[in-house]
Amino acid sequence: MSKLNSEFNYRYQVIGETAWAKIQTLHGFLDGRLRAAVLEEVADLKYKAKLAELRHLKESGGLEHIILKLQAEILETESFHREQKINFALNRDEITCLQNLLAELYVIVEPSRIVGYTDEQMYEVNAANEFTHVVGREIQAEIIANGRPSPAKLHNAMSNPHTFKALQSWGLIPQEAVLMIPNHDPLRITEVSYQPLLITKEQPNVPLQ
Repeated sequence: MSKLNSEFNYRYQVIGETAWAKIQTLHGFLDGRLRAAVLEEVADLKYKAKLAELRHLKESGGLEHIILKLQAEILETESFHREQKINFALNRDEITCLQNLLAELYVIVEPSRIVGYTDEQMYEVNAANEFTHVVGREIQAEIIANGRPSPAKLHNAMSNPHTFKALQSWGLIPQEAVLMIPNHDPLRITEVSYQPLLITKEQPNVPLQ
């Protein structure tokens, strides 16, 4: 039991370019920290159980080797009580940190929530948006570092026409570039251009081609 991450890492370094994606990631961390917090009570109960067992053995005339073994286990447990107490306190602080960060993110995302949609459903609806921002930042980083994006990243962007169009609007892909997709007829080996329709908030279930 120890502190897993700093507030800086949770705020800036965890997976999630968009707020909906970051909420999903932070909830995963929070669930783990909450489960860890339960171990504080578990450890205390186990310690009390060993003490009670030792008292019972002494009062009932238990075998000496069993008593000695139990005393050794108790001493071993007590040897890390101080460190354990500190770590559980750090875990509680981390839980508070995560809850505060999630509260900040919900202020940002709630205006975009589709009526009746759960967090998980919004995470799914946001998938293409998250993908676009991930690829966009990767391409931007390559342009900054190398002066041009790599073919691999451009090919990744081409997997989703909505992403391709968004990156064009951001100036990361030339406006004159035309997205080509293969003809699905195996007897016609041709390439056709594809101009995607925009998905709106009111049309969350329009499939991405």
